[in-house]
Amino acid sequence: MLALLAVPSMAQQRIIISDTTSYEIHFRWDKSRLDTNYLGNDRTFKTLAQDIDSIGVNKIDSVVIVSQSSPEGPYYYNQNLSARRAATMRGYMERRHPEVRDRLTVNPDGESWEQLRHYIALDKKLSPGTKRRLYNIINDRSVPIEIKKRRLSNDVAYRYLYKKYYPIIRNSRIQVVYQKLNFEKYGPMQLPEPTFHKQAPKANIEPLKVIARQLFTPDTVMLFACKTNLLYDAVTALNFELEMPIGNHWSVAVEDVFPWWETGNKYCLQMWEMGAEARYWFRNNKYYAQKLQGHFLGLYGMSSKFDFQNDYDICYQGEYWSAGLTYGYSMKLTRHLNMEFSLSVGYLSSSYRHYYPADDYSLLWRDKSKVGRISYIGPTKVKVALVWPIRIPYKKKGGVL
Repeated sequence: MLALLAVPSMAQQRIIISDTTSYEIHFRWDKSRLDTNYLGNDRTFKTLAQDIDSIGVNKIDSVVIVSQSSPEGPYYYNQNLSARRAATMRGYMERRHPEVRDRLTVNPDGESWEQLRHYIALDKKLSPGTKRRLYNIINDRSVPIEIKKRRLSNDVAYRYLYKKYYPIIRNSRIQVVYQKLNFEKYGPMQLPEPTFHKQAPKANIEPLKVIARQLFTPDTVMLFACKTNLLYDAVTALNFELEMPIGNHWSVAVEDVFPWWETGNKYCLQMWEMGAEARYWFRNNKYYAQKLQGHFLGLYGMSSKFDFQNDYDICYQGEYWSAGLTYGYSMKLTRHLNMEFSLSVGYLSSSYRHYYPADDYSLLWRDKSKVGRISYIGPTKVKVALVWPIRIPYKKKGGVL
């Protein structure tokens, strides 16, 4: 323990020393919002409040918070994420414990490599050879950080590390430094030299401020994403979609649905649908890290011509157009694939013409009595799409963010 103040006395010395207590608050992947139901955060916050009350505000010397992110994804994005988590923790402490505001230090510390190295060292399931291999990757400073991450993600132990340790190193560590009283007896010539605890200067960051002009070397940049709707594919309605990100929040998608087959004037699924959609993504994708991921709202328009036949039951040709709104969510599925879920609601107008096949299916006869147009308001599209983002190597221009 570090002595803070020593008051000489011939018979008895009253020494004020400092002690610390630490807490960890965990964040979900790519989130800076506090979730009290995640990994015991509610119990940690309750314990923190109880300890502050039991210690007493007057005895608290400082409260230091260090926020970090797990080391996957672009380095510059994780620097920003740790700053947002630090701002979140500052806001929480100032709201819930305003009495320690003037003793609060909050530091964004980027990626949690040291924590990962610590857990690897303590892990009993990893062999010494595996630990040495992981240390060699983590400690290698001769290569850019993105290459180091790629090598780590290609290691056979990465999935184990990612599942077990990455969730707990996405955290903010809180350290409360407080004063304790201790009494020691000293002889006349045995008085200790007084020492003083020097508090580190407080980090000068604002609650909603993020790191700016951070040097970075991103690995790749997303040009566009290729997609296919698995629900359409399941009924042999082949389809293809391209989506291009624009700026931090926007994207444009173009879709083509083109099943085109028929069987002997008895079965037919022919359709050519073209559509376009403008989307607003609620997540700020400034740094290319999670482009086209998260929740989005879209405005779509589409048109099509069709020919559907199922023996004598469904025998219609026609054209339609539709416009409306789409709400959806896209998430990372694997390292190279995403999954998208969406529902579109809008207005649809369709003209139709009925026909029926001859008894021997040699001819198709037009039924002129069943011709018309229908209109509809409601769900128009459901999508469960497999997404393949297309990226290219990033070429640095200017060198700063």
